[in-house]
Amino acid sequence: MPMNKELENQCTQSEAIDEVVVHITSQPKRQYTQAEIDEARQNLALMNDRVFLAHFIDNKNNHVITGLADSVRQIHALPPIPQVQTTHVQNVTLFDVLGRGMIGDLLGLGESINIVLEVQKGKQDGYAVRGTLTSSNAMRTSFNIGDDFTEAPDVIGINILGFKLPQLEYRSEFVSRIVRSEYDTKTPFLGDKYSDYYIELPKMDDTKKEDLPEEYHDLWDICCVFRAKMKDMEEVIRMQAVKNPIALNLASEVRKTVAQNDVVNDTLHRAGELLQLQNYFRRREEKVAVNAKATGMEEMLIVAIQNNVPSLIIETMQKEAGVTDTRLEELRKQAQ
Repeated sequence: MPMNKELENQCTQSEAIDEVVVHITSQPKRQYTQAEIDEARQNLALMNDRVFLAHFIDNKNNHVITGLADSVRQIHALPPIPQVQTTHVQNVTLFDVLGRGMIGDLLGLGESINIVLEVQKGKQDGYAVRGTLTSSNAMRTSFNIGDDFTEAPDVIGINILGFKLPQLEYRSEFVSRIVRSEYDTKTPFLGDKYSDYYIELPKMDDTKKEDLPEEYHDLWDICCVFRAKMKDMEEVIRMQAVKNPIALNLASEVRKTVAQNDVVNDTLHRAGELLQLQNYFRRREEKVAVNAKATGMEEMLIVAIQNNVPSLIIETMQKEAGVTDTRLEELRKQAQ
């Protein structure tokens, strides 16, 4: 969706990203046809920020978060967690989606346990640090200074990534559990209380469900539903032999979510806004490159003037640099 001329001029002149975002998001929303909505619906998945928000906002589908946490824990024979009672999902910003690839940021609260779910589609440098910090922040949630430390909530951090994490490039498994440990013996330190899981979806393409131990199958099923587009959902469920009840229920609930025209409209508006923001960054980069080139040419002109280069050559350099006669006189003064 191209910007109108007035908006384009405003965004080009502005240097503050937040101002540009305000300009873009404040524009009148386009009215999409039913045909456009129906076509877009087929390409949506839970790995879309607007679908993720609509699916979990207002404390909806908490059982999915419980089931997801149980599926990662059963890989290491850990017991099920208490039912997640409350969830808080962040409405990620336009810049978060474009600049950081964020899809979802969710905190689930259960009895003496906090679940952090981060969904990241695009690669982000330093994500391992971000995931660690997010999980660490959750350790303080529902726990105040002066409280009994023995009653601090357990924390499970779950990171669903649409890219491979550099820190885990040595692993072929699509899910990795990270715990603190004593350095020399590698003995876990509070490993039963604090765990972070990194799920790298691209690594699922390098293996088959039937080749995995059975304790991985529930998580595999849920991840298949997470990444499947609506048009492929039935085929994915069939081909991957998805049997986990949480995964099947998740697929059903996602269908209901994207069946709402306002949800699809929201994703289309976001896509248009992202395109406008991408165009802004492209134009800004081009402007910086042009300015850098012009600055370099002006510096060369100053050097040429100082060295008494023939006027014909200076005129040629002036034309190549796009320097006006007025600006050339200013450069002559600088050269003195």
